[in-house]
Amino acid sequence: MSRLTRRDLLRSGAAGSLGLFLPFAAEARSPAWHARAANGRVDRRALAQLRRALRGRLLLPGDPTYDAAITPANARYDGTKPVAVAQCAGERDVLACVEWSQEHGVDPVARGGGHSYAGFSTTRGLLVDVGALTRVQLDKATGVVTMGGAARNQNVFDATVGGDWILPGGTCLGVGVGGLVLGGGIGYNTHWAGLTADHLVSSRIVTAERRVRRIDADTNRDLFWACRGGAGGSFGINTQWTFQLPRVPRREVAFYRFDWRGADAATAVLRAFDHLLTRAPAALNAVASAQASPVGPGGPREAIDVFSRGQYIGPLEELRELVKPLIDAAGTPVRTQLVTMPYWDMQATFASRELERHAFGDVSRYAARPLPDAVYAKVVDLLAECPSRTAEANGSMWSLGWVGGPIVGRVGRRDTAYVHRDALTLLRATPVWPIDAPRSVRAGLVDWTNRMIGLVEPHTPDESYQNFPNRGIADWEKQYYGENYPRLQRVKARYDPGNLFRNAQSIRPRRARRGV
Repeated sequence: MSRLTRRDLLRSGAAGSLGLFLPFAAEARSPAWHARAANGRVDRRALAQLRRALRGRLLLPGDPTYDAAITPANARYDGTKPVAVAQCAGERDVLACVEWSQEHGVDPVARGGGHSYAGFSTTRGLLVDVGALTRVQLDKATGVVTMGGAARNQNVFDATVGGDWILPGGTCLGVGVGGLVLGGGIGYNTHWAGLTADHLVSSRIVTAERRVRRIDADTNRDLFWACRGGAGGSFGINTQWTFQLPRVPRREVAFYRFDWRGADAATAVLRAFDHLLTRAPAALNAVASAQASPVGPGGPREAIDVFSRGQYIGPLEELRELVKPLIDAAGTPVRTQLVTMPYWDMQATFASRELERHAFGDVSRYAARPLPDAVYAKVVDLLAECPSRTAEANGSMWSLGWVGGPIVGRVGRRDTAYVHRDALTLLRATPVWPIDAPRSVRAGLVDWTNRMIGLVEPHTPDESYQNFPNRGIADWEKQYYGENYPRLQRVKARYDPGNLFRNAQSIRPRRARRGV
C-alpha cells in the first residue's frame, strides 16, 4: 500500500537575544496596499533593491531555477506563482524581506518544507524561502537541541538517531519541524511523549514590526504561547527553534501490523480500534486505516484494504494482549507482524520519503469517544462508493490514535494555543490524486471527502487539526482553535495589527479586514 507512509511516517542569525530593531509604526493596511499585494505588481527597481539587500539569491519568473523553487509538496497549488522568491541565507535576509514587503505592499509568505495541506506556503506575493536554515545542534549531555527555522524531520533524525534523545513529532522526512510545532505536532511518539510543541523551549521570530524577537516562557510569553498551536503564517517568520528532548524510553520496543481486506473487516477494525483506545495506555501509539483500492472480481466492497499498526513502549507479550481485540473483531489478518525491535529501527520503519508528488485534500475531525456502530458501517459503505480507486487516485479513512491520553492531556486546553487536549483519536478522510488527473477526478474525491466528514460530524466535537488545514472548512476559527481563538486574535493585534502575515485561514486581528 504505497500511500500508507505519505504523512504518517519534520542558522541561527547574528543578532543577539534582544534581536534587531528598526522603528516601525504598525498601522492597518489600506485597501490600495492590499490591492497591490494581491495583484503582485512590483516594479523592477523595487526588486533590484531587494536583491541588493539579500546575502542569498532572489529568483524571478523566467530564472532557470524559479519553477523548481516555487513547487509546493501539494500539487493542488502548483498554479500559485509568487512575484519573486527570496532564498534567505540567514536571519538577516528574513528581516530584509519583511522590511521590503512592508515598504512595497507585497505579502510575504514563508516556506520551509513547503508541505502546507492547504497551500499556505504558496503566494502571489514574495515567497520567503528559509529552506537553507536547517542546521541542527544537539547537546548530547542535556538533550537540548537548537535548529534552524526550516530544519526538516530528516535533519533532526540524522542528529538524534542511535542516541538517548528523541523529538516526538512527524515522520515524513521532508516535512519541516517549524510547520509541525506551530500547529502542535503529532506522530507515532505523541501518545507517550506529548506534542512537538510541548517540548519547545524557545524560538526566534521576525515579526511585522521589523524586529527579531526571542520568545520563551519568560520573554514575549504571549507570542510563545501562540507559536505552540497557533499554526504558521500569522505572527511572523520563525528562524530558530530550541527544544528540550525527552529520553528514548527503551532500547527495544514492540511493534505490530495487521492487514485485512474487505468491507466487513474495515467496519470491525475501525470500530474495535477506537474502542481499544479508550483503554490503551500511553505506551501504545497506533493507527488504523481503510482505503478504497482497485476493484477486482469480488466487487467494490471486497476492494477495501485495511490495516492497523503501532509501537508499544513495553514487552511484546503485553502488546499482543492489547491488540487482541482487533483480531477478535475482524478475524485472522491476511498478514500479521508482531515483533520486538530496537527503538531506532522502529523509528526508521515509520519514517517515509516522498517518492512522487501528488495532490491531496484531507479533512480531519477529533473524536472524544467511539462513533456509534451504525456510523462505522456507513463510513465503510462510503469507502465502497469511492469514485476513484486506483493506486494513484483514491480515498481512505484513518483513525490516528496518537492524539489523546494522559500525557497529551496533562497540559490544559488553554495552556498552549493547541486546544485539542481531551480527544480520543483524530479521524482523517484522505483523498489523493495525481498531478495530471482530470478535474472530474479531483471534484469527485473532494465531494467524497466532504460526505465522509459529514457522516462523523454529528458525533464529534467541532474540532479539526490545524496542521491538516482545508480551505473548505467554513468555521475554521472554531475548529482549529476553539476557545483559544480570541486570545490568538489579541496576540495577532499586538504583534501584527496591520495583518502583514496572512492567508485564507490566518489569525485576524479584530480590526483587520477579513478578505485576503
